[in-house]
Amino acid sequence: MKVTLSLLATLLSCTSASPVYPLTVVSSRQLESCPVNGNLPPTYLSPTLMVPVSKNLPDVAFGGTRNPLITPNDFCTIFNLVVPPSATGDTCTLEFLFPNNLQTHSPYAYFGGGHFTFMGYAFGTGATDQTTYNNQPPPGPSPPEPPAVLSPGNAYTINVGGCAVEAPNSLEVSGMLCSTDTTFSFYQTQGDELGCPIGFFVGIS
Repeated sequence: MKVTLSLLATLLSCTSASPVYPLTVVSSRQLESCPVNGNLPPTYLSPTLMVPVSKNLPDVAFGGTRNPLITPNDFCTIFNLVVPPSATGDTCTLEFLFPNNLQTHSPYAYFGGGHFTFMGYAFGTGATDQTTYNNQPPPGPSPPEPPAVLSPGNAYTINVGGCAVEAPNSLEVSGMLCSTDTTFSFYQTQGDELGCPIGFFVGIS
């Protein structure tokens, strides 16, 4: 994980030699309303584990994180979610909620063209702390038409379908987010504790 944190620190660091001054709060602001469809439903799931993997460091295990990292043609992040048996017969909606920085206090870094890919893994499998790029879960169904572009101030529906869980068992589902042209790191919230939620969620209805 030290490699990931080091890379992220490099990406976010300032290259100038300007002096550093103590941070002073000049003013506060009220968050704007969330993007359309950017609020969480009454019943939802958030990721249970998020694991970065690197194409350029394919055998390095970075372990779990609360700060997913995606970089052009290198770092991707795998997201695990566990569907409970209580969702048997329900509809699951996989969403990516992406408020802008006036709508959330959750920090994120985003620059590039905004093009992303999402690959699903086989039901019942997911990443572990030891997962690497060369040791991914087996492939499975992917969303038929995931949004090609993710940009701040929007909420995206990735896939809608039956929850596929059968009581009394839970079901682990997982997928990997990558990009060819964008650097993106964010703090995945568990809900709306920092204003509008940001990251992957599954709504159950």
